[in-house]
Order: sequence, then C-alpha cells, then structure tokens
Amino acid sequence: MPRTGRRLLLILVAPLAAVGLLVATGSPASAAPAPAGVAGDPHSPTVALLAQAALMARDVFVVAGDPASLHAYQGSLAATAQAVAAEFAADPAVVHAAFGAADLQHQTAVLAALSQLGVAYRYATSEPGVGFDCSGLTAFAWSRAGVELPHQSSAQMDAAPRVDGGTATAGDLVQYPGHVMLYLGFGDAIVHAANQASDVELSHAGDRSLNWADPNG
Repeated sequence: MPRTGRRLLLILVAPLAAVGLLVATGSPASAAPAPAGVAGDPHSPTVALLAQAALMARDVFVVAGDPASLHAYQGSLAATAQAVAAEFAADPAVVHAAFGAADLQHQTAVLAALSQLGVAYRYATSEPGVGFDCSGLTAFAWSRAGVELPHQSSAQMDAAPRVDGGTATAGDLVQYPGHVMLYLGFGDAIVHAANQASDVELSHAGDRSLNWADPNG
C-alpha cells in the first residue's frame, strides 16, 4: 500500500474512535533479557488468531472501501483489542481507545505483529510462521503496512522520525540499545521477539531509558 498521509488514514478509521473502539541484527548474545510477564498468556493463540482475522478483514476493506467491509474490519479489530486487554488484565476500553487512535497503517503493523505470537525466536530471521529476531518482527509488521524498514534495530530507529513516548501510538517502535519492540498504545505494553526462551510474545517495555519512533511519520 502506498505511503499516504496520516490525515487521510484517520478519515478512514475515524468511526473506530466514534464507537469507542473503538531488523537489530546483533549477535545472539545481544538478545533481550527475559521481560516482565503479563497476567495472561504472553503467546496467546486467541490473540494471534483474532489478529489474523482482523488482517484479512483489513485487506478486504482496503480493496472494497465500502461501509460493510469497514464495519467488518472494525469488529475484528475490536475483538482483537478485547483479547489483548484480557491477556494484560487491562481495561478493555483503554485498549480499544489505543487501537482506535492509531491510523490504518499503525493498526496494520500491530495486527501483523500480534498474528505472530508464539512464533519462534530465530536470530537474523524475519519469516512469518517460522521465526523472527527483534528487528525481524518489527520489519515484518511494518512491511505488512507498506513501509520497508532495515533489519537492524538502530537502523530502524534512524530510518523513522523520533517521537516522544508520551505521544506514541500503537504501532510505533520502542527501542533500547540492542533491542527493538512494537508499542501497543497503552501503558508500557509491547509485542516483541525477545529471545529463544520466550519467542514472539506480549510483554512490558519496563522501566528503561527508551527511544521511540514512528515509521509512518
């Protein structure tokens, strides 16, 4: 999908808000440490399946562009947000609002990353259903949204305009030296490919000095 302006994409997804809806290729030793856990299943197959369904509905909407396909996409996005909220033990309204505030490309990146929950961590890999390292996952997620990112965490941050963490939206990149993640838009919730012990998972960015960037900025 061509890289379009944020304003146009917000027009497409404005009904979500109206209803309240709503790669760093370093050495394997540089993989992220085991992150803080979530209340539910960090590799939730329910979230992964719902995100896959939402991506399919998104693709139909992009082609058809009619109210029925938009409604179907909104419903699938809402179901994914609800499932994510359950795994984090978060307020569903907060997660719905976070997903709804993102533009269509950011939503697409989030859904793409969520669709890979449970996929193995593999160094220097970016292959859906097979394996990812940290920047491989973020590169895949944003390629699904039509934005190409290099497979290296610091290079990804250099390629995307920096944003303030206080204004970051779902789908933005979150990074500390040696590791890059995808922000989910609420609290410090992220999805990332951490290490071989944890694979692609839901998690928390934690109390670190973080950098933030918007690949669609």
